Amino acid sequence: GFGKKCCSKLFGTIKGPSVTHSILFGIFGGLTYYGSYYLYRYLKITYFDTMHVSNESRRRYMEKQMLFYNDMGYDLSMKYIGNLCQYYDPVALRLPFQPLDDKYRL
Repeated sequence: GFGKKCCSKLFGTIKGPSVTHSILFGIFGGLTYYGSYYLYRYLKITYFDTMHVSNESRRRYMEKQMLFYNDMGYDLSMKYIGNLCQYYDPVALRLPFQPLDDKYRL
């Protein structure tokens, strides 16, 4: 019937060397190539990639190092402020012949 006619016409155009044949062959060849490439990448990254393990280890080490240096910087700044407190003289902040304002007392 009608379906058989359409199929025979379609396969008649595809059969043999023709432009349609070349275009379809290129499309399916490209899809096959890229599909197999993506499958290869998926399998490689899922089962055989160990680089992310070392990268994560480096990131963790870097984060620990950063936290250590941040804490050390904070401690040093607190020691600096503490050392400044020993030189704090509230009497030097009062106006001459006036009582010391409470906001300057420790």
